[in-house]
Amino acid sequence: MKVPNFRRGRSLNNTGFDSGTSYSSGRVLNKDGSNNVIKSGLSLFEDKSMYHTLINMSTRQFIVMSLLGFLTCNLFFAAIYYIIGIEHLGGNATDSSDFQDFLDCFFFSTQTLTTVGYGVLHPISNLSNFVSSIETLFGWMGFAVLTGLLYGRFSRPTAYVKFSENLLITPHKGHHGLMFRFAPFKNNSLTDAEVQVNVTIQIEEDGKRVRKYFTLETEYSKIISLALSWTVVHLIDEASPLYGLTFDDFNKGEIEVLVFFKAYDEHFSNTVQARTSYTFDDFVNNAKFVPMFKQSEDKNYTILELDKLNAFNRIDLEAIRCVANCNNLKI
Repeated sequence: MKVPNFRRGRSLNNTGFDSGTSYSSGRVLNKDGSNNVIKSGLSLFEDKSMYHTLINMSTRQFIVMSLLGFLTCNLFFAAIYYIIGIEHLGGNATDSSDFQDFLDCFFFSTQTLTTVGYGVLHPISNLSNFVSSIETLFGWMGFAVLTGLLYGRFSRPTAYVKFSENLLITPHKGHHGLMFRFAPFKNNSLTDAEVQVNVTIQIEEDGKRVRKYFTLETEYSKIISLALSWTVVHLIDEASPLYGLTFDDFNKGEIEVLVFFKAYDEHFSNTVQARTSYTFDDFVNNAKFVPMFKQSEDKNYTILELDKLNAFNRIDLEAIRCVANCNNLKI
């Protein structure tokens, strides 16, 4: 596919991604903003950071992992107490079943690991005292790490913005425009919000297909405060690197629009950021977003309807052309 109109814009070489490659490697950014990169050449755990994994996993996954770790550790030490003999623990019934003996070992382990120590079950030999001392050390270290992770997860600066699922192409100011929108969904206050939009597409250059990156200028790249939704618009006019391309060209060129957002969060007192991308499958031609905020019935405040973030209406181009021709406008 030869796309000469791309030469009107200067390609980017500082995106952090490989520009000018001739292979197709899927999307650059995943929908959640993470890099679509798999690292090889290292051992199984060498390319993994346990801290980053635990910090970035979902809350549900973190709770499950914490419970599994607590259960596994107690089962391990309970097995040790059971192997060395229940007679090394005081406070348990002497005529209980083997299963009850193991339960006593398990509950003694939980009391030791958490340093609760109710006193009913207790070590009565040097061997059981030694094992319980080791377990207490593991408990101190484990809960110290867990406390740090909990604090890190709660205190980590996060943008808390949702992006629309689709990128719309719609008639705009006598041309067409690319539009997407996003909005904050928590009770946070974002100021000095900025957005940068890049596009990557495969074009034909010197007889081969290469991937190029370009900046898409937006009507507004910075706003003072992000209280409602923000619809980002790139006008596809003569100055746009996408000018002259058809909707089918976007598909053939494996187009991907990369979105980078950052703002200052007054609650975190820090800069927060978010990323996402739109591939051709996310593009919707001839559509327009529906308004997603309205005035309250008592007219005292504005209601931001986040359930309408992805809502759009199809555009009747024939009706628009009819109106445009009547007014001598270019569509």
